[in-house]
Amino acid sequence: MTDVSGTPDAFAVGLRGYVSARHMASAVAPIRLPDPGGAFPADILLRPPPVVVDANILRNDILRACRTGQRTVLVTAGNAGLLRLYCAEHVYREVAEHAGDWTAGGPVTRADFRRRWIAEYLPLIRIVTIGEGDLGWLAPAELARVQHLARPDQDPDDVPSAVLALLLQAFFLSGDRKALRTVYGDADLSEHSQWVSILKAGGDAGELAKLFTLTVNAVTVAGQGVISGARWLADATSPWLLVAAGFALAVWYARAPDRTRQRVAATGRAVLMSAAGAATVYEEVRQRFERAAPPPPDWKSLAASNPPGAVLGRACLYTLGRSARSDRSAAELAADLPWIGVAQGEDKVRRTLRDASCFTEVWRGRWQAGCAAPSVLRCLQQAADSRSGSN
Repeated sequence: MTDVSGTPDAFAVGLRGYVSARHMASAVAPIRLPDPGGAFPADILLRPPPVVVDANILRNDILRACRTGQRTVLVTAGNAGLLRLYCAEHVYREVAEHAGDWTAGGPVTRADFRRRWIAEYLPLIRIVTIGEGDLGWLAPAELARVQHLARPDQDPDDVPSAVLALLLQAFFLSGDRKALRTVYGDADLSEHSQWVSILKAGGDAGELAKLFTLTVNAVTVAGQGVISGARWLADATSPWLLVAAGFALAVWYARAPDRTRQRVAATGRAVLMSAAGAATVYEEVRQRFERAAPPPPDWKSLAASNPPGAVLGRACLYTLGRSARSDRSAAELAADLPWIGVAQGEDKVRRTLRDASCFTEVWRGRWQAGCAAPSVLRCLQQAADSRSGSN
């Protein structure tokens, strides 16, 4: 990804080429489906940031995909596991119910709209039920803004989506100014309209994070292999053999031609510059995406203003919603929770997961945030029945 000189420009070009190639591959990759039980696949290499999508954004995105015949950045990034897509339950129902109205008299047919909705979007979206009890998980200032949105003269239909975005601390993808103000408060929203480029930045950050994780893991494994090999050699022969090998390597380097030593030194500098450059690029795109999300909850203040069960419920949704492994046990989740200032043991976490409507038990004792769309599960079951019938 960089030449021997290790120049920053050469590295940046190589890194952009790598990220672009990864996005191109993701744009045509098979859609990752949940399993027949509704469990979504894991994203092992990173914790994907959550994105909450409203109905109007989904409508426009699906229509655009139908017109162009290509996947949008929303689907490409979601399918690659770079972002994790969520919607409130009413959004899922609204898209399904209004597909005919949205395509009436236009170039896109209802059949094409529904086909792409079911085949590409729904398999990637986690549907979350937000109930009245979940409002108690909000901080007092957040609750006041939500109650204002719920007034008849505002936009009460967007309340579940706004609550979900707040609880997940997710980038809220909406074109409704009132709902955006409910989620972001007085924050500057001037950049929010550029959500496509923000999602691309999030996708770039995700691909870079995957690359860094793979590199670190490879170096760690290689280093462990070298250490293990050295120990085995020392045990099988003598530790002095390793000393002799190190001495021989030092002598070789000292006697090597200037050209060879310059190449070795240049390679070392290139590696260091590549690591520094990659870290800088990753930090820039990560920060841009995080600026598009609501500010993180202050767990200490939340514990002072809300009941312990509400704080724990929000912490469970916040943590599980961005976990690398989509489904977690109560014990795993309890160990992963941030310190929230209230009791958060395994038993209390398990009770929270069982009682709250926003969690789904996809396997015995394993829970995820939200659920797969019923229409997707029906299609998966039909496919499974068809395969079993042909055998």
